[in-house]
Amino acid sequence: MRIPFRDPGWVDTVVAGVVALGLAASILALRVFGTSELAVIPTESWPWSSESVGVDGVGSQSQFRAGDRVAGMDGIPMSTWVADAVGPPWVEPPARLGEVVRFDVLRDGTATTLEVPLQPFPVDRFGSAPLSLIIYGAGVLVLALVLMLRRTRSTALRLLFVGAAANVADITAWELGLQPTDFGLPGPMLALFGAASLFNIVFWSTIVHILTIYPVRSPLAVRRPAVIPAIYVAPLVAFFGLVAIAWLAGGTSLDRVDRLAACMALVGSGMLVVIVAATIAGYRRTYGIRRRQVRWIAATLLFAAGATLVLLTLPIVLTGRPLVPRSTVSFLVLPVPIALAVAVIRDRLFQVGLLSRSREQIVAAREEERRKLRRELHDGLAPTLAGVGIKLDLARRAVRDDPAGVETLVDEARVALREAIAEIRRMSRDLRPPALDALGLEGALREHAAGLATQAADAPVIIVEVPEPLPALPAAVEVAAYRIAVEALMKAVNPPSRAVMQWGVHACMLLVAGFMLGYGVHLCQVTWGNTIAEFPSLSTGVVYMPIPIGGLLTLLFIVEKIWLGEPPRDDIMYSDAPADLE
Repeated sequence: MRIPFRDPGWVDTVVAGVVALGLAASILALRVFGTSELAVIPTESWPWSSESVGVDGVGSQSQFRAGDRVAGMDGIPMSTWVADAVGPPWVEPPARLGEVVRFDVLRDGTATTLEVPLQPFPVDRFGSAPLSLIIYGAGVLVLALVLMLRRTRSTALRLLFVGAAANVADITAWELGLQPTDFGLPGPMLALFGAASLFNIVFWSTIVHILTIYPVRSPLAVRRPAVIPAIYVAPLVAFFGLVAIAWLAGGTSLDRVDRLAACMALVGSGMLVVIVAATIAGYRRTYGIRRRQVRWIAATLLFAAGATLVLLTLPIVLTGRPLVPRSTVSFLVLPVPIALAVAVIRDRLFQVGLLSRSREQIVAAREEERRKLRRELHDGLAPTLAGVGIKLDLARRAVRDDPAGVETLVDEARVALREAIAEIRRMSRDLRPPALDALGLEGALREHAAGLATQAADAPVIIVEVPEPLPALPAAVEVAAYRIAVEALMKAVNPPSRAVMQWGVHACMLLVAGFMLGYGVHLCQVTWGNTIAEFPSLSTGVVYMPIPIGGLLTLLFIVEKIWLGEPPRDDIMYSDAPADLE
């Protein structure tokens, strides 16, 4: 692994990733080390109105209840606090919040006042984050980081890392949410939250960029290089344009903040439509083995984009609320990183320098074949011939003194010589089957098929059809074609019991994977609120997370194996050479 420090693209990737992850860490630190009124504005419903904002209580000590609406703080309306918070920084705030804040709250239609002391942010708020959202964000980030470090010059992997880091920033901001006091206390929380929202657009843009250049570069991007910058600039310009329109539409500052979610959802919906179109276009312009490699990625990406569009972004645009919680959508998009991981492990997806790697493998195979031949000559054939020579020397010396013993020595030498000749013929057949030289490719295949047909009374009838006339093939291609055909014939005449046993193994593994997935999810849900005595901040459900993850990975692997068949023999799972893993 070589880090290209002088590559501007690598530097830009690292800077973008560090900024996004630093943004997420800053938001997290402000919450952990800051103060809180134990109330949060839910980002799922974004409950803003002209005069108040909805909140949910956080922790068991909170004075707020789910559905409460905060209309003011310390006797000043929330619209004034919000207008000052989003206004110019040189404007004096309407007041300063103290250690105890008086909230004007509407609870079940009745106005009430709550005297709430500010205290440390409750740690159990972090434990309430959806499990699927944690797995999705962390899984994609770790996978992208590992792949990028292994393939440092791959543009697609760099984009994947930037998109994963941007997604982590967006998830962190929207899961921790805003508090009413964020609009009254000094600090960068509002600016960080807004920047994290913009990284959501960057996340969608990186996905479109990846689909534009991978697996086959789009002809439009080749003809017009300006398309790539437009992928990032156009959504941001559209978002700020929508924000300007929403701001000029009038209403209180709370109304304007309420429209921001619709603006973000509208841009997100447009990006999702572009992602669906780019996925279909990229899959259609991909052929051969590359199409098989990206099939699962394309399917899961289409499903995830469609589910997000139908269940989350479009409903927010049309009704102001999503059809399902954000955590449910994150569970639906969870197969995307899992399919990517399976594809990387199975098919070496995103492998760069494929031609040079193939050449290296050819050279390595040739050298391995030469080492094997030398070993067989040195360790097998040479000692046998040396033994024959020794026996002949002994026979020559004993021809006068022990004529009867000479016959025994000659017989032993003859047997050893025959074994040596058989070994030489075997080595010759391994290098190149003699039937190819005697009968040609067609004749050798027909001879081998006839031999298989006579092995058993119930053997299948094998018909070998060769195009006429058969073109002249290089010796290496002829040997490769012969061995591929022989292996295919051997698989074709396998007894039916093999298929039955294979389906039985698949059924058993599916049962085990289903049990791990179902019981594991149930176990995580039941124990998510519990903690370990030695580690009070660690949820017991986190410890059990590998069970459903392993079950889901096993389930996907078995379904893929049944659908696509066995992996190719040059797959990484069949390799024992450490060099192939670098």
